[in-house]
Amino acid sequence: MYSKLIIHRSGPSCCVQSVRCKAMRYKPKIAPVKQQKSPSMLALDHFDFYYGPLFGKRWPSIRLGLLTQHKYVAVLNRLSLDQERNQEILKDLGTVDMMETLTRGRERFERMKEKVSNFDGIVEEEAKEGVESAENVENEETGEIDRVHGGLEEFTPSGGDYQFGQMKDSITEKVPDVHITGLEFLQSQLRTEEGLIEYPRDLRIYSYARDVFDNFPAPLKDKNGISSWWLLDGGSVIPVLALDLKDDDNVLDMCASPGGKSLMIIQTEKFATLTCNDGKLSRFGQLRRGLSMYVPVSSPLNERIILKRKDAGSLEGWDEEDIYDKVLVDAPCTTDRLSATSDEGNLFGAGFTQERLNLPQLQTRLLINALRSVRIGGSVVYSTCTLSPAQNESVVENAATLASEHYGIEVVEQSLKKMQNQLMNTTLYRFSENPQRGLLVVPNVRSNFGPMFICKLIRKK
Repeated sequence: MYSKLIIHRSGPSCCVQSVRCKAMRYKPKIAPVKQQKSPSMLALDHFDFYYGPLFGKRWPSIRLGLLTQHKYVAVLNRLSLDQERNQEILKDLGTVDMMETLTRGRERFERMKEKVSNFDGIVEEEAKEGVESAENVENEETGEIDRVHGGLEEFTPSGGDYQFGQMKDSITEKVPDVHITGLEFLQSQLRTEEGLIEYPRDLRIYSYARDVFDNFPAPLKDKNGISSWWLLDGGSVIPVLALDLKDDDNVLDMCASPGGKSLMIIQTEKFATLTCNDGKLSRFGQLRRGLSMYVPVSSPLNERIILKRKDAGSLEGWDEEDIYDKVLVDAPCTTDRLSATSDEGNLFGAGFTQERLNLPQLQTRLLINALRSVRIGGSVVYSTCTLSPAQNESVVENAATLASEHYGIEVVEQSLKKMQNQLMNTTLYRFSENPQRGLLVVPNVRSNFGPMFICKLIRKK
């Protein structure tokens, strides 16, 4: 509102009148602002840019898998008082016992291998007899023949054991301050060797068949409040299987929270001690709660389970060296599936940029400390739930090279190709052909596990 004066003239006199007037309203002009993208949208843009060229024609299928319903497996809790009832419930759902399928396939493979070996032995024996017979006939006819090819059928044993590198008499001095960026992209001369993995027969993992998208019911509880089963991504069971656990193993789960993989190890009962570690207080509390839901207080296994809260990402502060037979490093990562579908706690959000960029550095430190922790002859399994080579193969290469340079640790990679073939025979898994090291489970809408990267290293020195 505003006021103005109006003057009326009528002859020689005039009249002044004050009038209040209403101001005109004008529509404010606002410059168009580009809509801000959510963290999940930023994550998808990032994945399209980096993963698209990496996976080529398979990327649209993998991308669709990331965005569609996640598939889980149910791990039966053998420590529940109602184990048999719970097992029948899972079977009645029409699920597949994955461990039974894997062990049956392994036994069939071993029988076939034995038959082939026996057949080759028979053929070799007959061929040898045929050669000897022919030589005898030829000797009788010619009398004297130079045995130019003598010794070709004989086996000459090696003069010594093959060793990887030269063993040093002195222990390499530990370097307390190692500068790691995580972006070194070092090319290590990491050899690969074959190895056999024995699956734990007492472990029970149930999955719906391929193309079946039903959900598992909520877990039941026995009279002690112990839950009947828990759900995991189907890819998450592979790192535990790759450990090849033995009864006398001292095992370390370096980044144990929330505890799903530690619980799987406990279910096998194939360990002397299991150390569950997590550095963050909040995650450590989550780990304790998770274990208490599935492991009864009265269980004798509790005496073999150790909980620790140490920063496994600190090279200077980590002092657990040459202690364990098996180490599992389920490293923090971008968690691609969660990043593509949820904005809460998304590492592609504005407040988490530096944390996301520092992931390769943290992962490299974790793996180096794992290699320091394991005994000579022991093994380390490194895993993530991302498709990123910078967080997968590059971390393995960097850690192996830096561990050799600064700590005198030499490792080889154990091939997991046989395990991959056995898992593919279940028709539940789809693997990438791209990784230069380890295995990479990729999402697939027909059986939507993953992503999950797994690489196994054996310490030789």
